[in-house]
Amino acid sequence: MASVNKNDLIKKVVAKTSKTNKDVTEIVNATLDAIRETLESGNEVRLINFGVFAVRESAARTGVNPKTREKMNFPAKMRVRFAPGKELNEAVANVKPQS
Repeated sequence: MASVNKNDLIKKVVAKTSKTNKDVTEIVNATLDAIRETLESGNEVRLINFGVFAVRESAARTGVNPKTREKMNFPAKMRVRFAPGKELNEAVANVKPQS
């Protein structure tokens, strides 16, 4: 499955708007910075019809080093979670996996 990077996303937005590449780059960067800053402050970002970005604590766990088979402890830590909204889920419901 092909992936889209930030530059590809910027090009798609430029094609859909009358904005310049420079303007869209500034807007995308400012949007991503605002999302990051909001999550860093412990708040969630709720984008209606798209989804919710939130910071959640993952539990401490025990794992195994695949090379040495030695047990390892991983401490609890904060992670970003994304929960897609209903419209996004419906939009991708019929996407066929690429092999």
